[in-house]
Amino acid sequence: MGRTRIYLDHAAQAPLLAAARARMTALLAEPLGNPSSPHLEGRAAKDVLEDARTEVATALGCRPREVIFTSGATEAAAIALHGAAYAGATVGRRKLVVSEVEYPAVLDTAQALTSMGLELEVVPVQADGVIDAQEFLGRVTDDTAVAALMLANHETGALQPAAEIAAALRTRRIPFLCDAALAPGRIPVDRAALDADLVLLSGIKCGGPAGTGALVVRRGTTLLPLLHGGVQEERLRPGTENVAAVAAFATALQSALARQPDAAARYDARITTFLDGMAPIEGWRVVSAEAHRVPGVVTLELRDVEGEAAMINMDLEGIAVATGSTCALGSSDPSPGLLAMGLSRKRASSTIRVSVGEGTTEDHMIEAASTLCRIVTRLRALAGR
Repeated sequence: MGRTRIYLDHAAQAPLLAAARARMTALLAEPLGNPSSPHLEGRAAKDVLEDARTEVATALGCRPREVIFTSGATEAAAIALHGAAYAGATVGRRKLVVSEVEYPAVLDTAQALTSMGLELEVVPVQADGVIDAQEFLGRVTDDTAVAALMLANHETGALQPAAEIAAALRTRRIPFLCDAALAPGRIPVDRAALDADLVLLSGIKCGGPAGTGALVVRRGTTLLPLLHGGVQEERLRPGTENVAAVAAFATALQSALARQPDAAARYDARITTFLDGMAPIEGWRVVSAEAHRVPGVVTLELRDVEGEAAMINMDLEGIAVATGSTCALGSSDPSPGLLAMGLSRKRASSTIRVSVGEGTTEDHMIEAASTLCRIVTRLRALAGR
């Protein structure tokens, strides 16, 4: 057996939490039926499903019927954006407003809606990767069907003024969508902290199973269905629910929200250890260093080093990190989000992201920094030849 690997890509997918795995495994061993069926097995499944819904709602400070279970944040974004756009169009609201650094699940879906005759307003970010709240609000007009701004950027960790914008748009009765997928366990995401009309959550970001997530729809927010064919999930997400996985997602989300204050401080300490360990080399910087950032996520720009090459070499050394590129391995296309911040294509392609989570130790960060310093030095020497 080789040495134990170090996993530093929690922002992409956190390992399945032990409690979530145990709950899902136990439920898979039960003779649960279809939660829409009226017989004993169906009622048992329905009880598990509604218990999970209540657990998520309690943790988030919302009503159970406001929680719509989905296959993840991508599906939740499609349901929310299409639903709000369709509903808005019925009353003459045909405009969408989104930030330039939204996750593709939001940005690409909004772009696709323009083929249906909707107008898309994309608001640029400042050099630190953060939206100017007043500029964003100024782009939102009375004919806006929905406005969208993430809570924390998935690449840089930069925190956006989502709560400020949510409060302002509520007074104007314009639906506000917030991608909060990266937040649970790192920053508060309950209704008291984030008073948005539509909130996207993902199981894989908080230690839940892949293929799980939720869309929180504030009571009184009108959405028209994207899909048809069933009455499940308030008719917004028809189809039989994956009961065991949903219950495991509820367990993971509860755990993430409960441990958030202590975890956030621990994650910040791990990132500080990593950055201190980068001191032996020069020619690197933290992207969005000037912004407030979500705990445990940092993107580095490495001068004269291809981020993809650094990532591959780290992987060969037994350490998993992410590249700033959003495209498949081998593509030269840099991240649109980093380009939106004003980075050149070369600089945007010279980034890697390090993200920590439960199970990440101080020793992991010391080894990761030492390994990256060695790799950067070697790659620069090769490039110099």
